[in-house]
Amino acid sequence: MKTRSLVNAAIMLAIYMVFFVLYYIGILPTIMSILLPIPLIIYSVMTEKVSDMIWLLVGCFIGTGLLGSVYGLVATLNYGVMGAIIGIGMLKKWPYWQRLLNASIISVIAYPLMIYVLSGIGLQESMTQMIQEVFAQVQSMAVLPEESLTMLTTMEQSMLTMFTTLLPTLLLLIGLLNAFVTDKISIFILKRMNYKLPTSGNIQKFQLGATLATVYIGSQFLSLFVSNHIINVILMNIIMLLNTLFLVQGLVVAMTYFKSRNQKGFGIFMIFLALMSSLSMYISILGVTDAWFDYRERFAVKRS
Repeated sequence: MKTRSLVNAAIMLAIYMVFFVLYYIGILPTIMSILLPIPLIIYSVMTEKVSDMIWLLVGCFIGTGLLGSVYGLVATLNYGVMGAIIGIGMLKKWPYWQRLLNASIISVIAYPLMIYVLSGIGLQESMTQMIQEVFAQVQSMAVLPEESLTMLTTMEQSMLTMFTTLLPTLLLLIGLLNAFVTDKISIFILKRMNYKLPTSGNIQKFQLGATLATVYIGSQFLSLFVSNHIINVILMNIIMLLNTLFLVQGLVVAMTYFKSRNQKGFGIFMIFLALMSSLSMYISILGVTDAWFDYRERFAVKRS
């Protein structure tokens, strides 16, 4: 490293450690988890060298390991590596959504480790205990008839099955949301520092493509005939993840339609109404069919 790069690395490491201390002692942990990856992202753009950024990441592991022991190492595995991946994505000019998805994958590994370090039990067991405690409190609040107790028991089992089965997808979506917010804040800061950045993704161009739409439909079809439990769990996670992403795509398509008709306010109202009802399923279907037929291009042609 050159002298200037070393100075910048020292500054970014100091900022990272301040964020970690605040996160470690529980001061605004949600905000700190968003801010923790930012020093690595900024340093990546400043140095323009992946190797230098990797050395900074190593420094973050050493610093948080000395200060927070195993918890510090796991926290950096989650948020530090996320920042490193986003930074590498900016340097390598990865497509915007690929950059975020790659960064979010680390949460599937790191978040369960973090829960285990904190509580001494696995994430799945921790969620099971939490759900059981919630339902136990509901039952203790009032004397319920037998039918209500049976319904609560059925609901509890359904929630336990859903959360344990779809846990990887839930973790991936949480990581994706964290990466999205962190990326946006980093881009804002870097623009203020007058750094030239690759074009960030425009949500109106969010497009998963025909291949993922085919995988989504194929997974639903296979889930009807496959009896193997492990394969079914994998298929359910694929369906859950793609359904959520196609819901986002459907929302984008719907808003594009209403904007092309100069009815943005009415569109927001209709979309909100659909999301608050069972019609959200049809928005996902709209996203799936858009992957094949690209409605937004048709809206643009009609408007012109």
